[in-house]
Amino acid sequence: MGQKLYSGRFTKDISPITTEITQSISYDRQLYAQDLAVSRAHARMLYEKNILSEKELASILKGLELVEREIEEGKLVFKPELEDIHTHIENRLCELIGEDGKKLHTARSRNDQVAADTHLYLLQEARRQKKDLVALLETILDLAEKHKTDLWIAYTHLQVAQPVLLSHYLLSYFWAFHRDLGLLDYVIKEADRCPLGAAAVGGPNYAIEPELTARLLGFQKTYENSLDAVANRDYQLNYHFFASRLCLHVSRLCEDLIIYNSLEFGYVQMDDEITTGSSIMPQKRNPDLAEILRSRSARASANLLSLMMNLKGLPASYNRDLQEDKIYLFDNIKLTSEVILGTKELLEHTRFLPEKVEINLEKGFAQATDIADYLVSHYGLPFRQAHELTANLVRYCEQQGKTLRKLTLEEIQEVWPQQYQFDKELLDLTQSPRRRGGSMSTHPNEVEKQLEKAKQSLIAHL
Repeated sequence: MGQKLYSGRFTKDISPITTEITQSISYDRQLYAQDLAVSRAHARMLYEKNILSEKELASILKGLELVEREIEEGKLVFKPELEDIHTHIENRLCELIGEDGKKLHTARSRNDQVAADTHLYLLQEARRQKKDLVALLETILDLAEKHKTDLWIAYTHLQVAQPVLLSHYLLSYFWAFHRDLGLLDYVIKEADRCPLGAAAVGGPNYAIEPELTARLLGFQKTYENSLDAVANRDYQLNYHFFASRLCLHVSRLCEDLIIYNSLEFGYVQMDDEITTGSSIMPQKRNPDLAEILRSRSARASANLLSLMMNLKGLPASYNRDLQEDKIYLFDNIKLTSEVILGTKELLEHTRFLPEKVEINLEKGFAQATDIADYLVSHYGLPFRQAHELTANLVRYCEQQGKTLRKLTLEEIQEVWPQQYQFDKELLDLTQSPRRRGGSMSTHPNEVEKQLEKAKQSLIAHL
């Protein structure tokens, strides 16, 4: 049957509803591998400090191996009354090897045990996600290289603003996700410390060596303070903020692609692999993957807020409220993994159609800024005056139902001041990016440099 680790203190059974509310085995069972790893490291440290004998260590390690096999084969029965994964493993260990199993809990508490499990779990998952995020960034770079010279529209206020290179547009998302990669590095750095050795709150009554346990588990460092070690959840807040910000970037990209995929825009076409049909309208190809990915930012941010509210106002050190941190963490880790892989899939099965873009660049008078800047650079006009003259030309186009490129020279001269010669090359949309200047611009030479910088930045993360 097994018993709770604290049952000696009580004479009455805990009530069923209390058992249901306080149990965590329904979700923390997925920490079993980390819990076993932490227990093995703790046992080896106890042996090195002469707290366990060689025989006892061998017995415990063999027993933990048997428990691991039972869990992986689905033979270990999980019971709500045993509360958590730590109690299940320890109870089963004692059933298998007897008194030696009861010595494993020497010099530790569930408080520092679960903290160590969670640190280890987060580190492992974050490192795996880093590889997936690098792969997503490589996908964006491949697309930018493929469309290096293709024309695209830059929007502000969802209104046609200026012609840019499609590669420049794609790289704008590369750098957003690249910042997320940098933030993930920070998450990993801050989580890479071992809390085992804090015991319940003040440290154990034994001459242990937390640094040894940390090394055995692959941690770079330990905590400086036992109260902080069992209470700290900043490393999880860091991860949740990473997840939330990454999902916000994904949501914005998906919004773009959903709009661009519509009939009215037609800038991209999504393949069958990432779209679904309608149960009633035979013609439909719905961008469901992009829509679900767009929605994930809500859940990711909610998990961040949930942990923040959980932590708000907690008194010093460990409180049972902290048990529920794993609900938010497990959800965001799974969600974020899917988002990274799903976004990569989305981009790999979305075809960009730059030939569709030029129509709207023309309809949106996207050459207007070039014309105004031409007046400034060639004739020394104040920009506000050049802006007004160009606006007059655009208004004339709207009245005539024409685009700028469709105007004849005679029509231009009706509106254009005679003292300023008009250069028809200004209306060539493909030349617009070449008129831009500065290291951040969409000028082809600058985009080429940007691509090379992006490639080098990824190499540094490999």
